[in-house]
Amino acid sequence: MLLKPSSLQKYIARRVIYSLCTVFIIVFVVFILSRMAGDPVEAYVTPNTPPEIIEIIRLKYHLDEPIHVQFVYWVDGLLHGDWGRAFSFGGEPIIELIRRLFPLTLELNLYVMIISLPLGYWIGTKAASNKDKWIDHFARILAIMGNSLPSFFVGLIILAVLYPRNVVVIDPKFSFTKITGMPTVDAVLNGDWKGLLEAFRYLIGPLLTSVFASLATNTRVLRSSILEELGKDYITTGRSKGLSKDYIDKKYARRNALIPFITLLGFWVAGLVSGNAILETVFNRAGLGSVAAAAAKATDHNTVQAFTMIFAIALVFVNLVIDILYGYIDPRIKYGANK
Repeated sequence: MLLKPSSLQKYIARRVIYSLCTVFIIVFVVFILSRMAGDPVEAYVTPNTPPEIIEIIRLKYHLDEPIHVQFVYWVDGLLHGDWGRAFSFGGEPIIELIRRLFPLTLELNLYVMIISLPLGYWIGTKAASNKDKWIDHFARILAIMGNSLPSFFVGLIILAVLYPRNVVVIDPKFSFTKITGMPTVDAVLNGDWKGLLEAFRYLIGPLLTSVFASLATNTRVLRSSILEELGKDYITTGRSKGLSKDYIDKKYARRNALIPFITLLGFWVAGLVSGNAILETVFNRAGLGSVAAAAAKATDHNTVQAFTMIFAIALVFVNLVIDILYGYIDPRIKYGANK
């Protein structure tokens, strides 16, 4: 049953307000914690910087003001496109740093999504529909291994096996023109097929590691959700009415089991923004994750705050979209005025 536009619009408006409040609270808390972690002026100076220069810097960036005033100045800068500079990366503007590195993070996650989502859905549904058969045993082994082995360990094994065979490269040499920042896409746009091979060799290590972990999680969640649905009373009623097993699986069990699967997908999509610091470090792939980790280690307040804000906005936005999708996937969910 389709939702009434007025009801949906009220729900979306209410959720947008809640989301904005959530983002504000998260960003403010991170700002406070970053200030508690150390003096922000340290990012601008060296041990040999004269005291008078340090004082000038404090005045210029309002670091002599109360912390709530500093927060207001920082938010005002964000709204005017001034996100500050990443002093842990040579003082490069944070906006430019994100534009330069985000394509590498995006490229990896797009390939992981294209491979792991349909494959994980197929394995999960087949395992649940054929419980205790070979495909189900395979799915359970995959889930146990994927959720038990740390990603850095899997990545190191893949690197140890494939790097000596020249299948994986960690220091690629690209000669094609940079267009999108995603090596495989840029190689195709430039018609450089040798460059495309080099781009895939640079991608294959973190891709295999991420697909392995993602498949394990997707398969486990979907299999468990479908089995839970198959054990419910409405499934038993449908079988007693003579409905076929395939019809029940496809029409009822799989659809209702998508709720936790989509929730998981939402968190995964939000992770596109944050990157994966561990994998990017293992395979020398400079993406947002490794940058955020390096900034935190260097107490780079500007960069840490900016990345936290981006991730918070992405996570809140994805959750908003997921909540709206719930109503279309599961008709039992209603968006009442008081809910």
